[in-house]
Amino acid sequence: MSAGDRASDVPLEVLVAADELRRGGMVTARGLLTRLAGSGADAVKLIACRPGDYSVRPVRTTHMVSRPDPQAAAATDAAPLLTPALLESLRPLLGGLRIVVAPYDIQSCLDLDGAAVDAWQVDEAMAANIPLLETLAGVATRVYFCTWGSTPREIDTARGILHGTELVFLHRVRSAPPSALLRDCAMIAHLCTLGHRVGWSEARPTRSHATLALAVGASVMQIPASTGDVEADAAAVRLGARIRNVRALAEASRRALLGYNPDELDRVDDMRPGLVAARAVAAGTTLTRDMIAFKAPASGLSVEHLPVVVGRQARFDLRPDDPITFGLVR
Repeated sequence: MSAGDRASDVPLEVLVAADELRRGGMVTARGLLTRLAGSGADAVKLIACRPGDYSVRPVRTTHMVSRPDPQAAAATDAAPLLTPALLESLRPLLGGLRIVVAPYDIQSCLDLDGAAVDAWQVDEAMAANIPLLETLAGVATRVYFCTWGSTPREIDTARGILHGTELVFLHRVRSAPPSALLRDCAMIAHLCTLGHRVGWSEARPTRSHATLALAVGASVMQIPASTGDVEADAAAVRLGARIRNVRALAEASRRALLGYNPDELDRVDDMRPGLVAARAVAAGTTLTRDMIAFKAPASGLSVEHLPVVVGRQARFDLRPDDPITFGLVR
C-alpha cells in the first residue's frame, strides 16, 4: 500500500509542545497557553514531573500559565507540579484544545489518572522506561510515543505493552548532518508500515521538514511553542502563523507529494533547488535579491535561507551559477 493510500485522506493533526526549556536558553512566553485557543492547533502537550523523582527534570510546565489569571494562580514559580485541579482550570482557557501530558515519573501518571488528560506522551528520554510504559498501559487510551533514538526492539516492546491504547508514533526530523533529514523521513516511512498513525516533531520547523514528512505518510506534527522572551500576544501570533503555513502546505501539496515511496527518497535532493549567483558578483559586493537565483540540484544553501543571504557581502568573486554557501558570504 502506498503512502498516499495510507494517509492522503487523514487530516493533519498539530500538537503544540508547550515546554519551558530554560537550560537551553529558550523560554516560552508567559501566558502563551491561555492564547493558544485560536492558533489552529489541535492539542497542547505539557510535561509532568515530581521534583526529585527524575534527576534531569527539563521543564517547569506550569510557569507558562498567565500569572494574572486568577484561575491559574497556582501556576507560579512556587508551584512546578501539574495537578488535577490545575488541569481542570486550564481546560476552559484552552478553548477546546486537547491536553496531552508527558510524564517523567510513575507517580505523575498515578496523580493525574482520571484528571483532564486527553492523551499521554512518552518523550524520547522515557522511551525505554518499561515501568512507566506499563503504568501508562493502565491509565491511557491514546499515547504518543517518540521514537527518535529508539532501537527496533524498544519500539516493538512499546507496541506490545501499549497494545491496548491508540498508539501514535512521533519521530524527530533533523537537518544536520545533511543526510539526517532523509534518514529520519525514511524512518517515518518505516513506522507507517506498522499500522499506527505516524507524525514528526521539530525543534526548528522548516518547510523542507514538513514537505518530506508529509511525502512519506506522516499525518501528525508536533511543533514547539518556545518563542524566546517575547510578549505572549506576539508569541501567539507567531505560532499561529507557523501552524497556518504547515496546514496550507499539507492542503496544497500533500496529495501530489504522497506519490513518493521510501525507495525514491534518494532522488529528492536532485529536485531541490538551492541558492546560486544569478550573475557575476565582485568580492565585497552587498548581495541583493536580483543577484541570487534558484537552481537544482542544490549544491548551495537551501532557498529558505534567502532572507539570511540578502544584505550580506560576498567574500570572494562569484561567477554565474556559483553555489552560495555561508562560507562565501559575511
